[in-house]
Amino acid sequence: MKNDEIVEVKIKKREIHFLIWLVPIVAFIIGGWMVYKYYTKLGPLITITFKNSGGLEPKQSYVKFRDVKVGIVEKIEILKQKDGVVVYVRMNRDVEPFLNEYTKFWIVKPEITAGKVRGLDALMSGSYIQMESKLGGNSRYTFKGLESPPLEFDASQGSTFVLESSSSYTLSVGLPIYYKDLEAGSVKKVELAKNGEEVLIYVFIRHPFDRYINDTTQFWNLKSFDVQIDQSGLKVKTPSISQLLLGGIAFGTTDLHRKRSKNLTHFWLYSSKDEAARARLGAKRAKFIPMLIHFGEGSGYLHKGDEILFKGYKVGYIKDIRSKIFDKDITATIIGMLDINAFSDQNRSGQEGLREAFSKGIVATLQKNNLLTNSYHIELSFDGKSRKMKKIDGLLVLPSKRSVEDRFFEQIQKILDKIQKLPLKESLESFSNMMKQNSKPLQKLLVDTDASIKELHKILEQNATKSLPQEFAQTMQELQKTLKEYKKLAQSYAKDSMFQAKLEQTLKDIDTASQSLNKLLIKIYKKPNAVVFGD
Repeated sequence: MKNDEIVEVKIKKREIHFLIWLVPIVAFIIGGWMVYKYYTKLGPLITITFKNSGGLEPKQSYVKFRDVKVGIVEKIEILKQKDGVVVYVRMNRDVEPFLNEYTKFWIVKPEITAGKVRGLDALMSGSYIQMESKLGGNSRYTFKGLESPPLEFDASQGSTFVLESSSSYTLSVGLPIYYKDLEAGSVKKVELAKNGEEVLIYVFIRHPFDRYINDTTQFWNLKSFDVQIDQSGLKVKTPSISQLLLGGIAFGTTDLHRKRSKNLTHFWLYSSKDEAARARLGAKRAKFIPMLIHFGEGSGYLHKGDEILFKGYKVGYIKDIRSKIFDKDITATIIGMLDINAFSDQNRSGQEGLREAFSKGIVATLQKNNLLTNSYHIELSFDGKSRKMKKIDGLLVLPSKRSVEDRFFEQIQKILDKIQKLPLKESLESFSNMMKQNSKPLQKLLVDTDASIKELHKILEQNATKSLPQEFAQTMQELQKTLKEYKKLAQSYAKDSMFQAKLEQTLKDIDTASQSLNKLLIKIYKKPNAVVFGD
């Protein structure tokens, strides 16, 4: 080949090996599929507002629905315009049909309550968001979280009931509820009623205990000790060790064959088992309404919580006492709670029964619990005077009248006044000169003495007198005996000087007995137990 000969260059095409590109292509396809699956499964982003984060952590805390993880917390932000935080949660797409107006969220975190540890799973894995929902309703993606689980959350495992009470009795969430000393449920929620008058305690009763709750069921607070003093002596009842340490609520049912109560039925919470077991009027569960009673003298002996009784049955209690001085007299307005269903039966409501009671003349009076203490209660009775139901500021006004005891002391005082006004000295001075002429002062004295004896006899025959202490009864009988002796001596008058001496001594005895009885009455009225325990 010559030097100047041009050699033709042959360009050969490089061979492409498709196997080299197969790997990245497959990887790209797989990655794309994974991204697609991730976003198709990822579901919508929702927001939930809470008062605080409750221990939630972004990228760690999750959402559980029916014990399945269905979402994860992406981020948490603080609300700038109001208190609280907003939690952004990425939900799984398969639960999107459950994101609607029925959906509820709340934070589950470990809590140690009386005798129990709640949220034990959160203790190991950290706080998480619990979800509860059902199909249907309009779709939603913005929610307001709850502070506690909804009452119907455990509906498949039991029933929820509402207990009304005049006090919370320091009950708290998580305290146990017992049936025949078996733990049957727990306290779910304690809150003040909207009217501010009562406390509402929501309790959850598990299956099968909830089927034993009906309209004959009674709930009562478990106290540490139950001390009772009655005719048989001192009684001290103590609960079991667990109940003594933790407290709680117990319930019992009289008739297990009645129809079971529905969910969220209201019951009254009694302060003790003894109060719950006490006989009550009416065919329905207790339902208390506020009322007003106006009293005068004697209302100072009343206290908040004192009973309102009707023929021995407790039908209410005193809630508040407001006293004032009016024209040198003390008047009191008693605000009480009356069990309106105590006037109900199988054929009429409590409202109808109370209206009938007003038509029969229902009235309230102050009554002593016993003569040895200054404890009082309000007693309801009928006086036969028909009245219409009246209200002041929405409160039912119950008419009142003076007690039988007050009228009894007035009668005794009148007897004493009559005895003290008898012309004893004048008669004694004129006996020696005027007996023969049948003097008018003596005739008047005999008439007045006879009238006093009759009135005193009536007083002694009254039940109220028979229930008085023995010292008082003996004094009354001695006074009556003295008056009879005086009358007998005056009627059998003779000129004998011995008669005049006896008559003079009898008159002195009358005067002494009258003064002693007056002092004793004042002492009993001011301090009834002074007869037994002294001054």
